[in-house]
Amino acid sequence: MIGSRLSNKISIYFIGMMSSKILSVLLIPLYAFYVSASALGYYDYMQTVMSITIPIVYIAIWEAILKFILSEDNDIKRKKIISTSTLFSITITLILSVLVFVILYIFTSQPLSIILLISMMFVTYGLALIWQYLARSLEENKVYVFAGIVSTIINFVSVLILVCFVDLKLEGLFIAYILGQFSIIVFIERKLYVRNYIRLGYFNYEILKRMLMFSAPLVLNLISLWLMSAFGRFIITNELGANANGLFSFANKFSLIVTMIGSVITMAIIEEAILSTRDEGINPQFEKNIELICKIFQYMILLFVPIIVIFYSLISQTDYYASLKYAPWLLLYAVATTVASNVGSIFQAINKTRYQFITTVVGSLMTVLISYIFISSVGIYSVIIGQILGSIVMLVARYLLVNKYVNFRINWIPVVSMTVLFIITTIVCLNVSATMNIIILLFIAGAICFLNFNLLRNMYIRIFKNVDKGI
Repeated sequence: MIGSRLSNKISIYFIGMMSSKILSVLLIPLYAFYVSASALGYYDYMQTVMSITIPIVYIAIWEAILKFILSEDNDIKRKKIISTSTLFSITITLILSVLVFVILYIFTSQPLSIILLISMMFVTYGLALIWQYLARSLEENKVYVFAGIVSTIINFVSVLILVCFVDLKLEGLFIAYILGQFSIIVFIERKLYVRNYIRLGYFNYEILKRMLMFSAPLVLNLISLWLMSAFGRFIITNELGANANGLFSFANKFSLIVTMIGSVITMAIIEEAILSTRDEGINPQFEKNIELICKIFQYMILLFVPIIVIFYSLISQTDYYASLKYAPWLLLYAVATTVASNVGSIFQAINKTRYQFITTVVGSLMTVLISYIFISSVGIYSVIIGQILGSIVMLVARYLLVNKYVNFRINWIPVVSMTVLFIITTIVCLNVSATMNIIILLFIAGAICFLNFNLLRNMYIRIFKNVDKGI
């Protein structure tokens, strides 16, 4: 079973994720009935631009914040790290706000209100990331979790009011997102008083230099990840239009649920790897944890396939029904990326972050090439196939490279077998009625419970019975 310290962290993050992300799931039907495919496509497009801009502009300094503070025992040095990184981030934020506004004003034809909202979205997202990583690095996991819950509630309520009732459409989506991100900053600040750490006298250029030297290779890694996960949206938008990107974005919401859950595991895995390296080196239990995580996620996406088909039967009269044929296949990409991220956390723990970049580049090149070559012949499927193959290539490359530095072995036979079963299940579910999918869902759920009774019981105890102890 997963180690005690790691499982406690997963429990904390999992409870927070389940408490907050369930509202994100409820947004999916709201998008289906209240937001047009073209509006959702543009909103998703701008968030895609934001997701690559922020790591570049901030030089992914949040990764260094986590590494440096967790690895440091001296309180004075910790304060210098926090002050240095926050002063750097605030300066970057001021510059970013001006640049985004000017660029959008010159190169787009959007109304001034949309340009202002997009600029604010970039700024609040960037600062929220910094404050979240500060909370994690100070091991204030409860604060981090509740900040996410508050943010999601505010975002959900704002979408209900601004999009469903006030009918602000695209503007409503942007405002709701901004309010959600801003609430993260406010909540964490009220709990941790980060402003008390910010002193010009604590700013240290040498610390900043070392932090940026650590995080700079991770920027390249994040860019490559963006090429794998988000560049396809550029291809779809430019080649097939915003409406097609809206369909892809909607279909991708289901795989994002898996990715969000995976991010919980990855956060705990990275922290555990860094702490174990500081204490006694890579934990030999690590590979068993990865195998277990992979097994759990493959069971999860197997259950998701009939659930997705059943859900789509309820929105069969909307524009988004056409995206049903894409949604299940994106689940494969979500699992492969999650496992690759967990394996890649070893590189951060042993200070070999350049290999995260190299392996991500290899996977990203595969994704981009397949997407570009086949976009005109198979459309959206080219991006989906590219993402799946790219993530698998990245996973295999990381696995091989990691084994050059640590002894890390995974039994791949069950993984491949479950993947074949997933493909067969998806083909069947997409070609039978919703009623048959309900039967398939019940059968899969029953089989999983029967075959993994002890595992599920232990997971229940770890996650729900011991969460108070973990917090």
